[in-house]
Amino acid sequence: MKAAEFNKCYPVGTSFIYQPHPALRGGRVVKTVDSANDFKSGAVVEIDREPYFARVAALKCAEQPK
Repeated sequence: MKAAEFNKCYPVGTSFIYQPHPALRGGRVVKTVDSANDFKSGAVVEIDREPYFARVAALKCAEQPK
């Protein structure tokens, strides 16, 4: 997912489950702090917990769709 598409779907402050590797189950609940940006390695967004920056692909939405 590109950063523009991510920003359109999920506003700043949305809760996600951070899963750094797809084989790992579960993960920590984090919230976005800023909008996502595109880099050579993919879209990256700032989150409120360590590691403070995460790839968009490592985030799974934790909120109910509205």
